[in-house]
Order: sequence, then structure tokens, then C-alpha cells
Amino acid sequence: MALPYRRGDSLIGVIIALGIFVILSQAVITLAFSAYDLISYARARISARHIALESMEIIRNAPYDDVGTVGGIPTGIFIQDQSIQRNGQNYTIRTRVNYIDDPFDGEFPADTLPVDYKRVKVDVSWGGLASANFSEVSLVTDIAPRGTESAAGTGTLSILVFDALGQPVAQAQVQITATTVPPVNATYFTSDTGRVTLPGSPICNTCYQITVTKAGYSTDRTYSTTEVTNPTKPLITVLAAQLTEASFNIDRFARLDVTTLGEEPELAVLPNQIVRIRGQKTIGTDGLDDPVYKFDQEIVTDSAGKLVIEELEWDNYEISLPTDSTVEIAGINPISPISIDPAEDIALLISLATDDQGSLLTRFEDGTSGLVASVAATLKDGVGYEASESSGVTGAANFGQVFFDGLEDKAYTLIATASGFLEFTIDIPVSGDQNERLILTPE
Repeated sequence: MALPYRRGDSLIGVIIALGIFVILSQAVITLAFSAYDLISYARARISARHIALESMEIIRNAPYDDVGTVGGIPTGIFIQDQSIQRNGQNYTIRTRVNYIDDPFDGEFPADTLPVDYKRVKVDVSWGGLASANFSEVSLVTDIAPRGTESAAGTGTLSILVFDALGQPVAQAQVQITATTVPPVNATYFTSDTGRVTLPGSPICNTCYQITVTKAGYSTDRTYSTTEVTNPTKPLITVLAAQLTEASFNIDRFARLDVTTLGEEPELAVLPNQIVRIRGQKTIGTDGLDDPVYKFDQEIVTDSAGKLVIEELEWDNYEISLPTDSTVEIAGINPISPISIDPAEDIALLISLATDDQGSLLTRFEDGTSGLVASVAATLKDGVGYEASESSGVTGAANFGQVFFDGLEDKAYTLIATASGFLEFTIDIPVSGDQNERLILTPE
């Protein structure tokens, strides 16, 4: 028996057919695009390989003394980085040449000529729709001199890069410039052992400028006497047939989040405040033999009382205020100096008070350098002045600290009590703005 015809059946069938057609069409289109991308990538890679082979063949046919890069070590006639276009595609050719000290005849310093042959590496990468995506074409070859090796007027420069724990840093970028003849201007990357060794470096006296860094890491470098009168790391000297070693120390950046607040008990946000942050690392001394600090800056918090330093080197940092500041520190957490480790994220809270007359900022510790919260402190002068405050709790800007201001230059008596500790009494002669570290005795 025939089924009765229902209105709308044809429309439903058309919609289903269209849905199936769209799904199949999308699959076909996706497959076509994938095939196009694959073919484009294959074509680009084949062209890149041809370019690398051409470049390598040109280098092989050059005189041995010309095999090197302009501004590199060894120096030569080939450009370190260049761009070309082939079949409508842009390619970048990166050429690097290094001397190799073959262990067959001994290694430096036993081998007084550590320039046995040259190793050439050609990398070709490309961009666009069929970009290399880290799968560049690389070719490596060794080129030996026709006779015995020679490198008159050169020495060996060896650079070691290590982190805060003394571990080698692999793939650190080493930028080298020197006013030699011909001049050097080249970039190298450290091996897995954190080292770059460059036999055949042109000799010169205090002229090698070396800068070492890595993405997400701090920077360490040499300094000229025009930058620092007496640099800790002066420009490097390379002597003929001698090994010159230099070491550099880098590690991951830390982050410091600074917030400036008013006095307790409110500890309200205090905007647009100037704070001085100075590390303990130095890069040398000035003409007066005073230290030149690697990091010494005055920062200004924003309208919300905040400032974030995203790239801060590991160090111990002193927190202070400018000499002409109209405010003074009434509490700081963590206590200055702040020890910051690589990759650490530190929140710094600073409580500020109006600077009027003398003041006393005390911090209470438990004998193991741990701060003590909720210390009830009373300050007296014996002739009518008496003030009482309580130290802040964990996480507060005044954690473990008590601040008294408006003080005269004279002797005061401080009485402190805290749960689990013996009562503490001390006479403190106050002169100007004063800081005291007080240790409580457990019961």
C-alpha cells in the first residue's frame, strides 16, 4: 500500500541533500588546500636545497684563504646573511664558517696551530604561505688547505656562558665585534657545553666587544673605558698563538610587581610615587672609585600605585627613596634588601608616610630571621610621650614591622609583647629617620 504524501517531505529531502553536499564539499576543499600547501612546501624545499647546494659549490671553489664570512672569524668574502628571490619565493641564506682543531694532531694548547681546517654551514630558510617553520635546509662541509695549516697573526678566543647555578647555557647568542683589520662583526651560538671557541681570531689589544644573551634571559657583556672608567669586564685582548678565555653569566628574567601604599591601618593605594631600586651587582667603578651598579633606577608607580618590572636580573636589590622625597618608608614586604632568583615572581609592597621630624621603623624577628606578626609595641620617652602600634600580619606591607613618626632626637624606651615570646624592653636613642632590627626570645 502506498504511503500517503505529506507536505514538506520534498523540502526536508532537499535540505538533507544540501547538508551532505556541504560536508563533502568542505572535505574536498580542505583536501585541496592541504595538497596545495604540501606541494608548495615541497617546491620551496627543493628550491632551498638547490640554493644551498649552489652556495656550497661556490664556497668549495673559492681559494682557501677566502673561505670565511665578512665580519666573521675567520674572515672571508662570503656574506653572513643575505636574501634572494627564486620562483617568486623569498629565501634567506645564512653562512657560517669556523676553524676546526682536529684532535688527530693534538688540541690547543698542545697544538700551537689549532686551525686544521674550516667547517662551513649553509642554512636556507623561507617565508610566505609555504614557510620553513623551523625545518630549514642545512648543509655542512669541511674544507682543508692544500698544504699545512697556517694562521699568522691570530689567536684563539674561547667564550663560556653559564647560569646562576654555574650550569652551561646552550644556544646563548654571542655577539662579537672588534676593530681588527679586517673588522669583526658576527653572531655565534653556544654549544650544549655553553661554549664558543674561535681559533683564528685576529689579534688586537682590548678591542673585542662581546655581548651575550638569550631569549627570556638577562644580558652580560664587556664594557669600554668610555662607558665605565674601570670596567669589571673590559674589552677582550687576543694575542698571537695564545688562548684567550672569557666567561659570561646569564639566566632567566625575574618579575617584580611593586605597589605603593599609605600608612596603616588603612594601607590605601598611594599613586605616582618614586622608588629607587638598586641591585648589588656592579660593572666596575667610576673615576672616583665609586661602584657603578648594573641596575640602579628610580621608578614611578602609576595612578593605581603599581609598576611591574618584567625583565629583572637575579640579584639582591636595595629599596629606598630619593634623597629629596617628601615621604619615608613606614613598612616594606619583603624586607630590603630583596633576594630575587631567576624566573621568580615577587610582589613588593611599600607603605609610605609623610616625612616629618624623626621616625623609628622597627622590625621584629624570631631569631631565625622570620618576622613576627601582631607584636604590640609601646614607645615612651618618660616625660609624657607614649604611642602604641601593632606589627602587621603576613601579606601586609608592614608585616612584622612597627612605625613611629613625629619623634624628637632623644632617647626612647620601647616595650614589645607578642604571643609565644618573652616581653622585650630596649632603650633606643633616636636621631632622624632610624631603622632597628629587634630579635624576640621565645618563651
